Amino acid sequence: MNKNPMSKKFRSRMVRSGVLASAGYGLLFGACAEFVAALTCWLLDVRAVWLPLSVGLGVALVAGFVTFFVRFRPNDRRVAHRMDSMGLEERTVTMMELEKDDSPIAKLQREDTVKRVSEVTKEQINRSFPLFVIRRGVLAVMIVSLLMAAGMTTVMGLTEAGVITPPDILTPEEERNVYVNLIYGVQGGGDIEGDAEQSVRPGEDGTQVVAVAEDGWMFVRWSDGNRDPARTDRSVTEDMEITAIFEEVPEDEDKDDNDSKIDGDEEGDYDKDLSDPNENDGNGMGGSNGDGGEGDGEGENGDGSGKGDGGQQGDGKGNGRGDGAGGGWSDGNQIIDGKTDYRDVYDIYYDMAMEIVRNGGELPADLKAFIEKYYGSI
Repeated sequence: MNKNPMSKKFRSRMVRSGVLASAGYGLLFGACAEFVAALTCWLLDVRAVWLPLSVGLGVALVAGFVTFFVRFRPNDRRVAHRMDSMGLEERTVTMMELEKDDSPIAKLQREDTVKRVSEVTKEQINRSFPLFVIRRGVLAVMIVSLLMAAGMTTVMGLTEAGVITPPDILTPEEERNVYVNLIYGVQGGGDIEGDAEQSVRPGEDGTQVVAVAEDGWMFVRWSDGNRDPARTDRSVTEDMEITAIFEEVPEDEDKDDNDSKIDGDEEGDYDKDLSDPNENDGNGMGGSNGDGGEGDGEGENGDGSGKGDGGQQGDGKGNGRGDGAGGGWSDGNQIIDGKTDYRDVYDIYYDMAMEIVRNGGELPADLKAFIEKYYGSI
């Protein structure tokens, strides 16, 4: 029957209709696959619009070939049955079965079949061998599937372009598998400049953060040993929680050191540059500077009276601040206006300076210079 030109004609029509039908079914399955792939990528926030398109095209090709060879590929029996549907009353099937029979009856049957086939009309051929064999229901489903696939792919493309926000349907457990967290904390008086809580994909870099100390505190190190206050964690593959460690500045120790230095300067420099007024015995021969007055007064360390000629040293134990003191002169040039000791003035300024230091203030330049003249550098 394959050599019969009559059967070849009808076979070619069946091949054309089978190819069109297989393509339609391939589009149906491909559209469904593309819709499912696009929806899955959109829900999981996978920014790859080419992925559902590739899936849909691949499924369409495979489904089309499989459908043609399984369902629509014509063979001799199918062609014969289709020809008999034109009103030949199974003459074609019988002729195919008696193809190798050379008996007179078989020859007469074949001749009758050929005659009846040549008498069929064009309407009968079109009705038995239509070009489109897809049913209306299948065609409707195919159109709907194509529209859904195109719409879902468009939504995914707009999401990838940033026009549409992706849905947040991931559970916390699933989200941890997609992102890793960077958390920066503080210990002590300080703060974190930058994003202290970051979420990045595995293998990506975090953003820079800086550990900033508050007043009276200083940055020591990070909990992982890094001593640089500015850090950027790179190629993060797991959750990280890092703490910036701050320590308080030891201000009290600095103050104690300053106090000790001032006390040492007072004891050393005073004895070296100034004579102790308590060493005077009250009677001393003066120099060429004139006669001193007489006076009785109370010294810092005891009572004493002395009579002197205005010399540099006396034998008494007073400090020259008696009732009769007036205009005296000493090596340390301690006495001013006849009543006030220089040390009293220095003590007043020293107390003022220490009060400023205790309160965390800064000494004025003129006050510091004045004190250094007597006590040395503080």
